[in-house]
Amino acid sequence: MKYFFLILFSLFLFTLETSFSQDQKETLNFYYKDAQASMQEGNYEQANSDFRKILKLGVKLPSEMPYLFSKTLYEIGQYQNSQSFLDKYFEIMGKAGTYYENAQELKKLLELQLNESLSCQYCDLSGYRLETCLTCSGEKQLLKKCDYCEAKGKVSCTACSGDGVLIQLGAMGNRSYKTCHQCQGKGINQCPVCEGDKELFTYCPNCLGSGRTSTEIICNHTEHN
Repeated sequence: MKYFFLILFSLFLFTLETSFSQDQKETLNFYYKDAQASMQEGNYEQANSDFRKILKLGVKLPSEMPYLFSKTLYEIGQYQNSQSFLDKYFEIMGKAGTYYENAQELKKLLELQLNESLSCQYCDLSGYRLETCLTCSGEKQLLKKCDYCEAKGKVSCTACSGDGVLIQLGAMGNRSYKTCHQCQGKGINQCPVCEGDKELFTYCPNCLGSGRTSTEIICNHTEHN
């Protein structure tokens, strides 16, 4: 979910020059006012929903929205996304923004939360709780059949192309045959990847060898969430 949200962020947040119809403008104003009202009531989940609907419109956004959305995301624990919107607020508005002072305070709060996530062993860098990888059961690697030798443990000799002999041409064009030194005339060698075991351990593709994967649960930075 958070990755889908980041895609929306990159696609729609900064389309500041996009023209839009009167209907779209009314729709934007409706969601924008509703989002602000929800924030005042402390209903940040609803505000988050409204702001996302605005992003999906693909229209010119209110200049103060990046701060308001950043504040909303902070309150629901999406600290990394919150930081992205806050950075854009400073980039667009600078010190001229209505919420500049509030944004400075939010910046300090985010730094504390992000630093806590960096030092927490129970969550990822975005502050989401980690769980044991279900694919490798936390082992970080998986035992799989060797693709290089197709689980045979042997491969054709690369020196003689599996013939077992090497052909040499003399100065007069005559040929001489010599037993391949690499495979000893057998035409095959032990697989250099699995070393003849036919299978090997590889990093788990789901957790990339970490043994844990991120959840959608905000971490409280303690052993038991």
